[in-house]
Amino acid sequence: QRVLPVLCPSTPLAGTWCLHCFIPDSKMKSAQMLLCVSTMVLFYYKSTTAFVVAPTIRTYYNKSNILSTLFAKKKKKGGKKNKSQKNQSGFAWASSFTLKPNESASLRELAEIACRSYLARTGKPLTEDLRTCTDIPKALWNSPSIACVVVGESNDGKTTTIQYANVAALETVGLQPDEFEQLLAIKDQKSGEWKMSENIKRSMDLPGSMKGGKAYESGYKKKIVRSEDVDISIENAQRWVLEKSALIEGKFVTESLGVAYAWSSWLEGGDTLCKPGGVREVNINVGDLREQIKVQGGIIRELKEVQGFGNKDPQVVDAVEELLRMKALLEDA
Repeated sequence: QRVLPVLCPSTPLAGTWCLHCFIPDSKMKSAQMLLCVSTMVLFYYKSTTAFVVAPTIRTYYNKSNILSTLFAKKKKKGGKKNKSQKNQSGFAWASSFTLKPNESASLRELAEIACRSYLARTGKPLTEDLRTCTDIPKALWNSPSIACVVVGESNDGKTTTIQYANVAALETVGLQPDEFEQLLAIKDQKSGEWKMSENIKRSMDLPGSMKGGKAYESGYKKKIVRSEDVDISIENAQRWVLEKSALIEGKFVTESLGVAYAWSSWLEGGDTLCKPGGVREVNINVGDLREQIKVQGGIIRELKEVQGFGNKDPQVVDAVEELLRMKALLEDA
């Protein structure tokens, strides 16, 4: 046990001192604090020293009562309020939580059907990174080389909905990975129908069915976004029909899920070639570029022969620089 000694005068008598010892109870089984006060009175009588031990006085204090008294005001002030705030914030978080396309069960199934259907129709995986992966929906969602969307059609065939899009497809229309709700429709779990939500701000002009009995098509080209800022087109894309078979009353029934589209690059405007990952290049049409070089050469001749400008004049210098830039682009192409 630990002993805390304190010396202090106890009486006005000369030479009288008290030694107070505080001895805590190490076990604390009864949740009480033990205060022991021992008094030793030291008397000086001539040359004789005597020690007299006074009776021990023990006083018990209830620890729980002391603590409850000390903290009563604090608990009363903020106890219930903090608890209700935590419950409210937790409920708000849970109600606002949304699963990503690679986490949602219905969208994971749709992504897996799209990849397996492509493999069945072409004999090869949609991308090489899907060949050995164990989590196909996650790999397709994060694919660095291919954009993929699934487009569905309403029962009356009048409207289409974007049901699935991976990160590269979102990038095509200028969206970040966490902004998928601005493009994707929501599937009603009870009816199974896809519905447009109020969060949708972008769209893609893609058909939800393939005509002519086709099940697969390559080299597909279409302008999927028309806007005042910039038009977006896909070239050399692939599309294929998605179907799901189910055993109903002893018979296999095939259900049409829509059409899947995949592309590895897209055009912004008519001169910017884009690829997943933020890659942007100048789209060069060799035939058009050669024609532009001829036109630029005619402009230079007119400046010199008709208008009389010399080689050092700014008009001619600028025209020649543009001609050299075009020729450099042709060499790189």
